[in-house]
Amino acid sequence: MKKIALLLTILISVSMNAQFKLKVNGKPVAETATIKAEDIKKMEVAFDKPKKLDYYGLGKLIVFLQLVGEDGNIDEEYYFVKNGQNSIKSFLEDVNSYFPVPSDSDKQSEFGSYKLITDESITTKLKYLGKNYGSKIVKLKFSMGYRDKIGYEKYGDLVYLIKPQTWSIDNNLFYTEGQKEKEQDKIVAAQKAEEKAKADEEARKQKEIEDKKGKGKKLIKNVLGW
Repeated sequence: MKKIALLLTILISVSMNAQFKLKVNGKPVAETATIKAEDIKKMEVAFDKPKKLDYYGLGKLIVFLQLVGEDGNIDEEYYFVKNGQNSIKSFLEDVNSYFPVPSDSDKQSEFGSYKLITDESITTKLKYLGKNYGSKIVKLKFSMGYRDKIGYEKYGDLVYLIKPQTWSIDNNLFYTEGQKEKEQDKIVAAQKAEEKAKADEEARKQKEIEDKKGKGKKLIKNVLGW
């Protein structure tokens, strides 16, 4: 019983020590810190002391990056996958290697996106590193887990190798800019709608004039017997 308790203590300790590390513009950022979106030029993530499983087999390891808005919904999700025992073990042994998060200024990354197909000609970029106007505060969430292959294209539940971690991004500046742009877009849309209505009315009047002219010519031809 004591051995089991000790083993559980060791596993919990390892799990607690396992962590993601984040660098912004080359400098480490604590999980408790809030990052200003407009200051972000480059982001990199690394991991340290991940939980080790006895068996990886034909399963796959997945590293997730999720952007969660104020409504709690995931706005964007990026990921990369390592398949098979050798690939997974080799990857997990390479701790403290930083992986760039895709952005406008740093497009080379292992991270792909569920929303965009990535190849040599199409590069994903993190919209919160540019301009996104949906939320004032955005949660940047990292997680890493393993799914065992249990059949043809079937995988078991995700086992987290590192406790998911989140950082806060202060998106107030871009949010405020976005509200201004939205208002300006409404004004432009209203102006275009008004111009279209005027053009449609002018076209209708012109058609009426042409129709009256046509009827007048037809009436004269009928009177003269042409």
